[in-house]
Amino acid sequence: MDEGPAASDSSLAREVFGPLGGIVECAAALGGLPVGQFAAERRGELDGILAGVQGVGSFRPGTMALLDQLGYLREHEVPPTSLLLWSGGIEAFSPDLGGDEAVRRMARMGCDLQLTHLLQALVGTAAFRAEAGDTGQTAARIVDVLAAAARLAAPAHERTPREVFLMWRTAFLPSVLMPSSASPEAVKRGFRRYAHLLEAALDAPRP
Repeated sequence: MDEGPAASDSSLAREVFGPLGGIVECAAALGGLPVGQFAAERRGELDGILAGVQGVGSFRPGTMALLDQLGYLREHEVPPTSLLLWSGGIEAFSPDLGGDEAVRRMARMGCDLQLTHLLQALVGTAAFRAEAGDTGQTAARIVDVLAAAARLAAPAHERTPREVFLMWRTAFLPSVLMPSSASPEAVKRGFRRYAHLLEAALDAPRP
């Protein structure tokens, strides 16, 4: 009988589920759909993403159930202030925040930002699990999850996994790897390893 997720599992999973929820809310806003309808229409894709996440993190069923508790895929209101947070404050807080152009801009920026946060969480989870499995297979799973998550916002806002990787590598990776970082050496080794594997998969020179 499952006794519930371990604390480390719960923390790692929440780091992944948060940005995934942000992508769903922003993508639904771009499509002009309620979140519940969007999630229902894209259920197959979401199930594939979650299967990939479970594989990357070696998460138990009790850990994966946290997503239902967080409620990101259930019907709920997504006010403009939520999009403002997902987008990192791309718009000024004003009475015009709910206008069509502001919503579009926040949702697009929110998809970009939360895709990079999702990749950061996936790599962090994989680095934490570095001794638990084959790193090449895990990197391939990360690419698959990232590609599927990026497709959630298409065609209103299309991003390739390579574009997300380049944004992540520039914005997130140095803060983990630089000598001034407080990250343990084992974490740095894991992030470097996955950065190299993802580069080989996504950023290889084009013929």
